[in-house]
Amino acid sequence: MSTAFAGPRAVRCPTCADQFPWIDQGTVSVYDETRTAYDEVDVNGLEPVKRADLLRRGYRRCPNPSADMPEHYLPATWGDYADPLAIGLVGLTSSGKTHLLTAMIREAHRGGLLPYGVQVRPLDFVRHNSFKQTFIGPFERGVELPGTGSDVVDAADILLLRAGGQVRPLMFFDVNGEDLKNYDVRSRAGRFVLSVNAAIFVHGAEEVRNDAGSGENPTFELSIERILNRPMLSDIPVSIALTKADRLRYVPPADRWLRRAEPNFAWRDVRAESRDVYAYLYRSGAIASLAPYESFSRCSLHFVSASGGDAVHAERGRSSGVFPRGIRPLRVLDPLISLLSMTGFLRVPEAERMGRW
Repeated sequence: MSTAFAGPRAVRCPTCADQFPWIDQGTVSVYDETRTAYDEVDVNGLEPVKRADLLRRGYRRCPNPSADMPEHYLPATWGDYADPLAIGLVGLTSSGKTHLLTAMIREAHRGGLLPYGVQVRPLDFVRHNSFKQTFIGPFERGVELPGTGSDVVDAADILLLRAGGQVRPLMFFDVNGEDLKNYDVRSRAGRFVLSVNAAIFVHGAEEVRNDAGSGENPTFELSIERILNRPMLSDIPVSIALTKADRLRYVPPADRWLRRAEPNFAWRDVRAESRDVYAYLYRSGAIASLAPYESFSRCSLHFVSASGGDAVHAERGRSSGVFPRGIRPLRVLDPLISLLSMTGFLRVPEAERMGRW
């Protein structure tokens, strides 16, 4: 009687998109903030408690078999968990992607997913601390955030979700909209579409007016094409987030959804809101923004507002401004909760019907 040998588990790096066997080498790299460098430490001789603590806070260098990226690192516990839920945010720079992502991660860490039994912790402490200092901190102070920089190839943040005995990493990719329209096949900025297993397509309220009648949204179209062209995972759950919806607070049907204080993720409620967002975009002539709904078998649509109001610019022509009344995120977790339901991580009533209208 023969016994099959499983061998090391294969993992995929979110930065270079390479897949490789995850092998414990008995070492861990520790990040030195003062030198902005990694030091390799042998953990073989450490007692189990100390070893586990160092692994939880340490890193391992990605071997990058394709040798097409600069040196980069993964959390040392990356191979200990199920395959990550990788969510890509797709949209123009002006759509409010960065504000939505920042508000979403902030609300998740403030316990916004606890009503659904989901606990949230950082997985990559260095990355999360950088995201807090660069985005969450200024956002909480009411400072308008700059758009996503060009040539971004790495995940913005990586969280660890725990719910119902499941533990799964969750990562977000926020890539410059112009980079997504780059036709250069050598461009690495849009490479995240090779590994995402869910996506949020972001469309700003002002884009509804600007794009009406054009019939085109190259950022959406090219991203959809690249996702659907993958040999595996071509049909993934997606959400369409109509951002800056606070500008529609007195406009039906957005008004009734923005007035709802708490999300109610019964399947019928998500279907009703999706229907209303679809109808609003269709009537407004923003047909191209509905391409994800037509392209994927599971799709939800949501009215959201990352800040709750517009930023004010003290000087004409100034690139950034402030939110004079502070920030008041509205329904920013709804697209994420919907995706968690569609991927099966969140077990809500009739989850199998979520996104199927």
